[in-house]
Amino acid sequence: MRYWIAILILIPFLTLAQEHNHSEDQNPFGQSTEYVCPMHSQVVRDEPGTCPICGMDLVKKEPEQDHSEHKAEKSFTVPESSQQAIRVTTAKAQRKDLQPQLMAQAQVRWQESAQRHIHSRAEGWVEELHADVEGQWVEKGDKLYSLYAPDLVVAQDDYLQLLDSLSDIRNGDNQQSFKRRGQQRLRLLGMSEAQIKALEQGGETEYVVDYYAPESGYITSLDIQEGMYVSPGLKLLTLTQDNQLWFFADVPARYSKQLKTGQMAHISSEHFPGGHWMNTIDYIYPQVDPVTQTIKVRIPVNDSIDRLREGLWATAHIELEPVRDTVVVPVASLIVTGANNRVVVKSGAREFEVREVTTGLRVGNQIAIEEGLQEGELVVTSGQFLLDSEASLQGLGLDSSDNDAPAPQHNH
Repeated sequence: MRYWIAILILIPFLTLAQEHNHSEDQNPFGQSTEYVCPMHSQVVRDEPGTCPICGMDLVKKEPEQDHSEHKAEKSFTVPESSQQAIRVTTAKAQRKDLQPQLMAQAQVRWQESAQRHIHSRAEGWVEELHADVEGQWVEKGDKLYSLYAPDLVVAQDDYLQLLDSLSDIRNGDNQQSFKRRGQQRLRLLGMSEAQIKALEQGGETEYVVDYYAPESGYITSLDIQEGMYVSPGLKLLTLTQDNQLWFFADVPARYSKQLKTGQMAHISSEHFPGGHWMNTIDYIYPQVDPVTQTIKVRIPVNDSIDRLREGLWATAHIELEPVRDTVVVPVASLIVTGANNRVVVKSGAREFEVREVTTGLRVGNQIAIEEGLQEGELVVTSGQFLLDSEASLQGLGLDSSDNDAPAPQHNH
């Protein structure tokens, strides 16, 4: 009898103990303890284990608290254990000066104004080609080609007849006027003053007329051969003067705001040890190359073609103005999408926020932030893509309403 009485007395205490033990498996908010994967928040278990997707150990899920104020600011909570699991690192936004160190590939090109295109003034056939090698140097007055042109033959005959009939014209002024018209016709068909004078003295028509170089230069384009029929619309060859070269440098488009005409450029080439050229940028082309995403800048150079050849590659160092007193963060912290640029800001021990930013100049592994970030704030430099995805899952991300996926940043 005493035994049963003792059991009846202990039953209430055993019930209380069971309820106490059960309460230990619940968090202060009356919820049972759950374990979640740090990488895949959709994997939730009631007991410790490993994630079936990535194999990582599940971590205890922290109890949810009322963060209505932070929700309004699009901030979210990540347990410290989860931060350690995904190896979150941060860096402080600093205010400093950025000194761009711009190095660009450059290539030698002829100056457009240094090129002279040679066309025939009359239709006819090339009887002989005297300058027949592309790259050949010719002096002013050197013979280029000989042409048989029926119109030029007729013009010579008419001029000789005019000279014979001048004696019939008593007015001296009229004589000079007719003579000038005849000479001008021959000039327009390509004859030189010396050839016209020889025609007047010799009195015989030249059926094959020689054409000469109007200036000195290299033959940089040769488009005719002996026996070809030519017309005024056909370019026969191109003469390019010496010491008339440009360097064209391809500058990344992100430096467009820092580029200005008049900036000094130092150019060197491994093909000429010790060779160094200096000059200022005289023109910045307005368009961006759609393939290389570069802007072309033009730098004149005074040097002989004997040293520099068209097409030669060189390296240009352009002196850009520094960007003063700007907020700077590591490039690694930036999340770039088709919709915006953003960073993940750590605002507390467990508090994070996805923040849209406006970026400026990039120098090395640092980038200027023009809007969206204050000096001293902490930005996430490792693990930010997982945190950004977590924010999107909770409806707190900047891309919660679109499908733009963040693209990792790489240093090129």
